[in-house]
Amino acid sequence: MVLTMQPILTSFPPEGSEWRYEVKYDGFRCLLHVGAAEVTLTSRNGQPLTSQFPEITFFAAQCFQLMKDKLPLTLDGELVYLINPYRADFERIQIRGRLKREEAIKKTAAERPCRFLAFDLLEVAGSSTASLPYSERKQVLFELLSEAKLPASPHHLAKEAIQYIPKHADFDPLWHTVVRYDGEGVVAKKTNSKWVENKRTPDWQKYKHMKTAHVLLTGFNPKNGYVTASVVKDGEIVPVASVSHGMQEEEKNAVRTIMETHGKKLKTGEYTLEPSICMTVQYLTVLQDTLREVSFVSFQFGMDWTDCTYKQLIVHSKTLHPKLQFTSLDKVIFKKREKTKEDFICYIVQISDFLLPFLKDRAVTVIRYPHGAPGESFFQKNKPDYTPDFISSVFDGSHEHIVCSDMSTLLWLANQLALEFHVPFQTIQSERPAEIVIDLDPPSRDDFLMAVQAAHVLKQLFESFGITSFPKLSGNKGIQLYIPLSPEAFTYEDTRRFTMLIADYCVRTYPDLFTTERFIKNRNGRLYLDYLQHAEGKTIISPYSTRGNELGTVAAPLYWNEVNTSLTPDDYTIDTVVERVKKHGDPFYDFYRQPQDEPLSMVLQQIKKKS
Repeated sequence: MVLTMQPILTSFPPEGSEWRYEVKYDGFRCLLHVGAAEVTLTSRNGQPLTSQFPEITFFAAQCFQLMKDKLPLTLDGELVYLINPYRADFERIQIRGRLKREEAIKKTAAERPCRFLAFDLLEVAGSSTASLPYSERKQVLFELLSEAKLPASPHHLAKEAIQYIPKHADFDPLWHTVVRYDGEGVVAKKTNSKWVENKRTPDWQKYKHMKTAHVLLTGFNPKNGYVTASVVKDGEIVPVASVSHGMQEEEKNAVRTIMETHGKKLKTGEYTLEPSICMTVQYLTVLQDTLREVSFVSFQFGMDWTDCTYKQLIVHSKTLHPKLQFTSLDKVIFKKREKTKEDFICYIVQISDFLLPFLKDRAVTVIRYPHGAPGESFFQKNKPDYTPDFISSVFDGSHEHIVCSDMSTLLWLANQLALEFHVPFQTIQSERPAEIVIDLDPPSRDDFLMAVQAAHVLKQLFESFGITSFPKLSGNKGIQLYIPLSPEAFTYEDTRRFTMLIADYCVRTYPDLFTTERFIKNRNGRLYLDYLQHAEGKTIISPYSTRGNELGTVAAPLYWNEVNTSLTPDDYTIDTVVERVKKHGDPFYDFYRQPQDEPLSMVLQQIKKKS
């Protein structure tokens, strides 16, 4: 049994020419052993993980089957569920690790596969490489994975289950990127360091991306010196952490005195304290409403304890630009549900992993509601004069659009009460569409089931062409169907030919259901199939954007089995969509992984032959 080498935690990243830097991912550290007859995964403590992650072991067996001269080999790395190229979701990998039933493991592995990110090589062709300097091991590992045609850096859209973590010579640019993408941190490694089993060594040092939060002192355990940290959530005091690390002896003694004087002693010997004293703590992430890797920073005696809320914890759970300030958080925004601006910003923070990919590298148009929804609103295409300098923009020939590619930009727009995010069909790097979207617009909200019926007509038609489509609520009264494309594969003229074919078929085959008549008065109660909306210069409401109505409904992606007669758009709000994604995953998970270039090309070829 081999136990892994471990880095030490540092408060300051080491600098110098002898150091190299790697992204640290939040997952399960493990060793991947590929032999001629079997593949195994072993945790850093020597526990078997092979049966828990069949997508990794199956891929490894297939990947290295033609490289038998390199076997057996052993890779050191991190088992992760990637959210973006620099961040992994620890909660998701933890859930995977707890699954026991083979059927559930296989299903989850197929629908939401994990990745093994390799950063070191311990064995190749049966020979140990542990005594080689880090820089040499890294080079051999890079060449090995290159020969296997594996990604040279991690990416959440890459289909390969094994990916390489590269080294970097400069700390600062890597750190800024990690912070921007909300990654866990950076590991510094000495170029001449050997790999030493089961040892925590200063030759490897980890520097973590910590966040800060304001919490309440509500309990104390005199036996171990831990204090209970809580927040106000839905009017109740809810514990979020136990913390001792970072507290000096005098601070612990002060807590002991406060508890003995003002606290209530329980039969267990522990103390509880009514909310009154605030503290600042550092933490790594929030996991199931609990802070991970918490340390004490300071007391905040001048702070009002009612400000230590769960909402403020969520709002500040991302590292944001220091110039970003939130205002009027108690303003009611979605009036019917009495949701405040703080509720809206909390939603944006929690859904950002799924919203940002659809805003990234797009010339965003927003609709702002200065006094909340529904109410006075206006389109904002141009970047305002007062826009802070950390926000980037692009000129499209007519307007200077904001480009929303990071959390600080997204939350600045949210603070401006941009309740709707509309995006064009192409990125700022291209003049060609990255997707096709067909809008199914029934006459009224009461006629929503017409959109459900129409969506299934189109799904069946698309499937006859071999095309996979993704349904999404418009957030108001309709449904929109997405077909993902490679960004440079087709022109707008190509996609127009396709959407015209679809519209013509639907109107001819189902004349009582569909119409392409633009004037409402001429639609005669039929559903408007808007194929003209898909064109250069046009925009569509982004997946996961809210809409400017009093309910706070969301343009939520759907699974096809949810597009049925019980579907109700009003059920998809800022209250429900975050929990839905946590529980059921993102229905658009495969969207960017499944461009429909090949079947669409075949349809276009047939159109050209007939024209």
